[in-house]
Amino acid sequence: MIASNHPAKIVVALLIVGAISARGQTTNVRLDGSNVGWDLDPKSAKIDTHLGRPSLFLRGQTPPAFVSNVDFTDGTIEFDLAPLPNANFVGLVFRYGSDTQHENLYFRLHRSGSFEALQYAPRIYTTAGIWQLTPEFMAAVVYTPGAWLHVRAEVRGGRLEMFVGDSAKPVIVVPRMRGITTHGRIGLWGRVNDKPDEWTAAVSNIRVTPRTAVAITTSADTSRLPAGTLTGWTSAGPFTAPDSSAPPQIPQAGWKPLPIEEFGLLNISRQYAKPPGGRHVAFLKNAIRSTAAETVAMEVSYSDDAMFWLNGVPIYRGSNGFNGRYPGFLGFAGLPSETIYLPLRAGDNELIVAVGERAFGWGLRARLVR
Repeated sequence: MIASNHPAKIVVALLIVGAISARGQTTNVRLDGSNVGWDLDPKSAKIDTHLGRPSLFLRGQTPPAFVSNVDFTDGTIEFDLAPLPNANFVGLVFRYGSDTQHENLYFRLHRSGSFEALQYAPRIYTTAGIWQLTPEFMAAVVYTPGAWLHVRAEVRGGRLEMFVGDSAKPVIVVPRMRGITTHGRIGLWGRVNDKPDEWTAAVSNIRVTPRTAVAITTSADTSRLPAGTLTGWTSAGPFTAPDSSAPPQIPQAGWKPLPIEEFGLLNISRQYAKPPGGRHVAFLKNAIRSTAAETVAMEVSYSDDAMFWLNGVPIYRGSNGFNGRYPGFLGFAGLPSETIYLPLRAGDNELIVAVGERAFGWGLRARLVR
């Protein structure tokens, strides 16, 4: 018998013997402490030892490290997470149908302790996610280098609850998840910005516990919209528009209803798959009825930029994109970011908005304040 001072490393080595293939090809491995197998690509994942445990290391973001042979709908996903030096992101994906259609949780390791350290933000027709549209689903979490943090996702129908550490209460509750998939794979990804070869985090003790699926609610709960929220919108698009100061001509046809979602959000990302590359525009239209001529305040937020016309006259243009106002500016389409004063005439008033998008979520919120 050969003695060793590194038993954990021997365990790791035994786990991956016979599972190695040419670089760029997926390997199937087991991880001690995990109750599921893993399909790994050496470009983005490996198994090694960290803080005395066999661990899954993540980098490069794509492809994710996927759980083997599990088609997940409902259940529990839990693991321990430890950031590495220079860490930026770890993501938990589930109900994964493709790289542009899945549920997603961001662990922003470089934002430890801030309000945006953890966020629910699915990917809908984009690999970038729609995090600018989901500011209600964030939590302040502390990530400590050199220490494990236990996280747990409880998925039941359309509902998500996210637990961190030993808290008995979820730090994030999503009553209705916004993704468009109902089942799919489970995966983990990680990234150090601009350094695809650097490992960002280690994950251990990964457990997946499926449960019997329950019905998924797909319709938005609009019973508690903010007062004055404008509803009854139609939309047309998308159109290529490289310059935000020169939107395309307002279309005369092709308009279709755009449903409103919780918090008064018009989720254009769900209505249209943004074409790849550059900036694109969707047009939104509404009719505002007034009993008399009056000036009314309209609170708005949008992503990424918007131009407004009232009764055929341009009245406002603004930019709210990521990094658009100052370095680090997030550009949420959340709480009202601007107030526009509408000179309404008696009767119907036509409001048209051209909303531009480059990445991270395409949407608008608008309400009248009388």
